[in-house]
Amino acid sequence: MIKSLIVIFIGGGIGSCLRFMFSIWMNADSIKWIPTLAVNILGCLILGILLALNEKSQLQDNLYLMLAVGFCGGLTTFSTFSSELFFLVKQTEYVSAAVYFLLSCFVGLIAVAAGFMCTKYSLSGIN
Repeated sequence: MIKSLIVIFIGGGIGSCLRFMFSIWMNADSIKWIPTLAVNILGCLILGILLALNEKSQLQDNLYLMLAVGFCGGLTTFSTFSSELFFLVKQTEYVSAAVYFLLSCFVGLIAVAAGFMCTKYSLSGIN
């Protein structure tokens, strides 16, 4: 368990740093979401490759944890969302896939707005 946490931690740190560097490298001043979109798509592509390799037993467990869970998780959690959605569709669980997609997108957006508004409101009384 400890070894697994360490390899996930290492992969996650590398993925997070790469995400930050990617945003600086792209320097998308006019369209702020382009670096995030690019990193999300890249993370999905990498995770898809890793899932296929893992399904064919081509990766050691710790390497899979480091790359799929740690690196891709640090690079983007969108890749995890996309892979979970993919497997629901692959298993023909269309209702679950639709509910998961809609809840993730719309409730996620509402949660961000609620957190923003509540914090903004709370801080408005602070001088």
